[in-house]
Amino acid sequence: MTGEHPDHPEHDPERQPDQSASDDRGIAIANALSTHDDPIEAAAHAASRIHEQLDGAPDLLMVFVTPHHAQRMGMIADTLRDSLRSSHMLGVSASAVMSGETEIGEGPGIAMLACSFPGVRISPFWVDHISPRDSQDERAAKLAEQIDAGVDMRAAFFFADPFSVPLVKLIPALSAARTQHITASGRIEQIGTILGGMASAASRPGGNSLLLDGDIRSSGAMGVTLSGPLQVDTVVSQGCRPIGHPMIITKARGNLILELAGVKAVDAIRDIVHELPDPEKELLGNGLLLGRVIDEHKSHFGRGDFLIRNVMGGDEQSGAVAVADLVQAGQTVQLHLHDQQTAREDLSLLLDGQRLYEKPAGAMLISCSGRGEKFFKEPGYDARAITHAFDPAPDGANRAKSGQEVNPGSGIPLAGFFAAGEIGPVDEQIFQHGHTAVAGLFRSPEEVPVG
Repeated sequence: MTGEHPDHPEHDPERQPDQSASDDRGIAIANALSTHDDPIEAAAHAASRIHEQLDGAPDLLMVFVTPHHAQRMGMIADTLRDSLRSSHMLGVSASAVMSGETEIGEGPGIAMLACSFPGVRISPFWVDHISPRDSQDERAAKLAEQIDAGVDMRAAFFFADPFSVPLVKLIPALSAARTQHITASGRIEQIGTILGGMASAASRPGGNSLLLDGDIRSSGAMGVTLSGPLQVDTVVSQGCRPIGHPMIITKARGNLILELAGVKAVDAIRDIVHELPDPEKELLGNGLLLGRVIDEHKSHFGRGDFLIRNVMGGDEQSGAVAVADLVQAGQTVQLHLHDQQTAREDLSLLLDGQRLYEKPAGAMLISCSGRGEKFFKEPGYDARAITHAFDPAPDGANRAKSGQEVNPGSGIPLAGFFAAGEIGPVDEQIFQHGHTAVAGLFRSPEEVPVG
């Protein structure tokens, strides 16, 4: 895909509607996209789009680049720093990027989200090393200090290179690093949320780029924590539906399920798959998934109660099934399937809940690389759904017009990327996900009722 389409500007992905948004208290967000081949020209072009939308320098500039620009992050950062003079800048290389409702997966692309957050404290951090000798409580305490997880923390954005970061131990420690408080009902909750994703531009170690202010690295993990007068609401859409029935793991070792309900795991799963109707069997081509119940104290399990993991394979001789998670006896699990209709419905239902509140000033979106055009049979589905979720409904006359889709609004500013693993909350805990769309919606704190 080239960067210029002068003869057909309506098809130019860089020429998006002005989606900058702000509220009465000064929060302002703008997005921009450039598909120029040259990194300096691309950065300058995107910066000019931000200048058109924002007054003054942004407090935080998030930059997401395709593989074409992954090794050119330094030139991009220098150009953006000279042009926009943002207080903080972070960048991630990815297999594909998105801005507004446009996604770029072929050729060069730079997507940017520029944020002005008056009064918000922005704390940048790198996570370089986790000692295997530390307990989880010790890890959590060290991480809390590193990421500035105080009582006024609203959100931490966390990005990592998948080849160099031990997420199995890091993500639970990050989740536990947040400050706890007790609600009026006596429930213990943790302050703030954590969301982000894994760089996805490379298929081998050393090929990704992570940028934080003036530091660029090909390994490790980094991010920023936002504290103070800001609300960051999360949408985590796993988009999978259960099949069969819940089962108790009766024997397990590491990531191997040996028995389900006293039966060899391979046999228990085979029996469920055998009973599926043909349309659902066809969905097995998307992969078989396993949902692990997060809160075992619930009497019934439904949407949002499962943490979805890939089923990696089975061994006929031992009867064991390998999953992309650590499991143990006593946990409740249920098989799931991943299909586009469920993914659409799940995201729509979650956005319906967000529409109860005020329109956000903007959004950051981290989507699974498997949720792109190939899966939805159309480009930019996740981004478009979120961008236009808060548009005003068309009037009765426009709704009555058949055969014509009316776009009544310009949408909210949005940018993000397709990740090699998404990070976001489910039921107050932070997890790494797959097949998931994770969005952070930025609002002023007074706009969302507490309770």
